[in-house]
Amino acid sequence: MHDENVRGIFRTYINELKPFVLLSLVAFIISSIAGYVYYAANPSYALNSLGGLEELAKMIQGLSAIEIMLLIFVNNAVKMFLSVLLGFALGLVPLGFILLNGFVLGIFAHYQTVENGALFVIAGLTPHGIIEIPMLIISSAVGMKIGYVALQALRSEPVDLKAEIIRGIKFYIHWLLPLIFLAAVIETFVTPVVIYLVSGV
Repeated sequence: MHDENVRGIFRTYINELKPFVLLSLVAFIISSIAGYVYYAANPSYALNSLGGLEELAKMIQGLSAIEIMLLIFVNNAVKMFLSVLLGFALGLVPLGFILLNGFVLGIFAHYQTVENGALFVIAGLTPHGIIEIPMLIISSAVGMKIGYVALQALRSEPVDLKAEIIRGIKFYIHWLLPLIFLAAVIETFVTPVVIYLVSGV
């Protein structure tokens, strides 16, 4: 009975979340295309946007595989949690978060395509990306949903912003966080093997 109740609550929340997932997905696709095109027009300037990735690459040098996995997990988990939690600021933070990530991904994909070929990019992004990117989109959608309720509260509509934030955090912890961890495991232990098998790098 408890499991049925949990599943029912989950289905209800997912249905409410759908328009925000669609908005987040569209924002991600548009920003990814923009990043890809921006690199073609301004490659030297575009590479400046990859500073965060370079810092992360420096941080993992000399670390064990387990430490790398934990670093990737914590980095992604914290950013996505903040995207959820800071959604109360009218959804602007999660919207900015998904736009920035899409833009950087577009630049990174174009850069790696030029340097190593499209097959390398596919091999490097697909194994963990099929989990991580949806989690990125959904976590932003949760934040946007909270932002929408915050806007309703500002309009004095009968909503409970605190309850909505708690719903979002619970959804993140129960459903998104385990998958973010799985994506980190795949990125650490599976993606490098796939890249090696495809490109020998």
